Amino acid sequence: MSITPDPITSEVVRNAYNAIADDMSAMIARSAYSPIIYEAHDYGIALFDRHARLLGQYAGLPLFTGGLDAGLRATIERYGLSDMRAGDVFTVNDTYITGGHLNDVDVIGVIAEGEEILGFIAIRAHWADIGTAEPGFPVNSRNIFQEGVRWGPTRIMQGGEWVWDVIDLLCLNSRVPKTLMGDLKAQIAAIRLGNERMTWLKQRFGQEVLEACATQIFDATDGKFRAFIRSIPDGVYTAQGVSDDDGVTDDPVLSKVTVTIAGDRMMVDTAGSSPQRAGNLNTGYANTVSAVRLALALLFPASEPDINDGSFRAIEVLAEPGSIYAAEAPAPCMRPHPVMLLIDLIIKSLSDVLPDHVAAGLPGDSWNIFLMGVNPATGKRFTSGEALDGGWGASAQGDGPSAIIHSAAGDFRNMPVETLEHRTPVRVNRLELGRDSGGAGRFRGGQNVVKEYEALTDMTVTLHFDRSKTPEWGLFGGEDGAPSKVTVYNEDKPEGFIVRKVEQLPLRTGDRFVAETGGGGGYGPLSERSAEALAADIADGIISRAA
Repeated sequence: MSITPDPITSEVVRNAYNAIADDMSAMIARSAYSPIIYEAHDYGIALFDRHARLLGQYAGLPLFTGGLDAGLRATIERYGLSDMRAGDVFTVNDTYITGGHLNDVDVIGVIAEGEEILGFIAIRAHWADIGTAEPGFPVNSRNIFQEGVRWGPTRIMQGGEWVWDVIDLLCLNSRVPKTLMGDLKAQIAAIRLGNERMTWLKQRFGQEVLEACATQIFDATDGKFRAFIRSIPDGVYTAQGVSDDDGVTDDPVLSKVTVTIAGDRMMVDTAGSSPQRAGNLNTGYANTVSAVRLALALLFPASEPDINDGSFRAIEVLAEPGSIYAAEAPAPCMRPHPVMLLIDLIIKSLSDVLPDHVAAGLPGDSWNIFLMGVNPATGKRFTSGEALDGGWGASAQGDGPSAIIHSAAGDFRNMPVETLEHRTPVRVNRLELGRDSGGAGRFRGGQNVVKEYEALTDMTVTLHFDRSKTPEWGLFGGEDGAPSKVTVYNEDKPEGFIVRKVEQLPLRTGDRFVAETGGGGGYGPLSERSAEALAADIADGIISRAA
């Protein structure tokens, strides 16, 4: 006899899954070795049932979470449920499977009771070093083999015991094996916590009730998203933009999107986008799917939409094999910037029919800065990595927020100045919001971030700043936000010179560089902004009197 849980039970179970993921987030954030994990929260967490259907998630890094099912399904396909037991842990980082760059490592734990597989937990986290040709987060890779060790679904724990042959291989290919193991153990500790909580949930409600609740939850969420899609007029909607270049040539990298709405179905097609490039602005298809899912979640009229297996059943995603959105080996994929642009383009394409649901141009780049060298205080090599914030686009509801992480990153956090200066021989002379950086309009785009660094010893800096050729655009007469740039000052060029993408640029002691991220796009014509709002902008230092 089938079970039909009451709505209250289903709601308790739905929230329990997300609460478990949140608890796992606290575990990994307090256990990891890398600041990119414990400070910036560069990770995603998802819970799945035995059919690899998403039950709940930690909402921190949505682009990760939206694609974790791809690595899990590949792992199940390779090993089969019959070869999985309690205490087994698997890992995969293959770009062409998971969509992430190789540093984004999926660790997958099995939830089992005896011979019965109950579900899975997947955590993707950014590992500091997996043997890239250059330390840090290279911008100059030309093929996947320069981007570190790549592996398909691989068992790293069997019955709770390390598979040491695999662990040794991973550690031997990292410049920081201690950090690698610390971060891996943090992921596994979080998985064990999640396993305990999931087992308790089964004991509390019973597996049959949990499965019936999952069916209710999925169907209800599917219905909500289909109703939203049905509210959009049927039609074909398009938008296009460019990434500045691929790091090999100065040619812009074209992204095109066609969104087709037909009843309660939404199809997103990237046909016409650039073929995969020699530089590393390519991405695996799974990442493109995740970006489309995130765009729909951002458009959905709820501040915290339900995200589970039912959320994306109404979506179909098409990408041409061998394009930047479905890269094939050996294309480099270290910096898949176009997926951030894709999110923005989907929103822009639907802006005319969803004016109250959209925002103007969003922070569409991670604006990465990596500092490398030898710390004279310790004699040891250091590598720091961070992503900077930018201005969010304005909307019909008001001005865009300032200093917000890019649209794919969610809960990703900035690197505290104190942490950076403690771990790296660098001084941050200023960290401030940029004046005149948000796009003007009836509602103003959010302000960018301006951060000035001073080298306290000789070092190198790797930079990846994009969206200068397609800045964060304005909508409905609003103006574009300020484009990003980095200005370097040294003895040879005291007046400064501008760079955006560079691999290990030498810095001497005392050299400075000023990083300026992008400002958010404005919404509506400036002529409609109230005099009171303009006066407040000037009084608050958001805009200059000249502007």
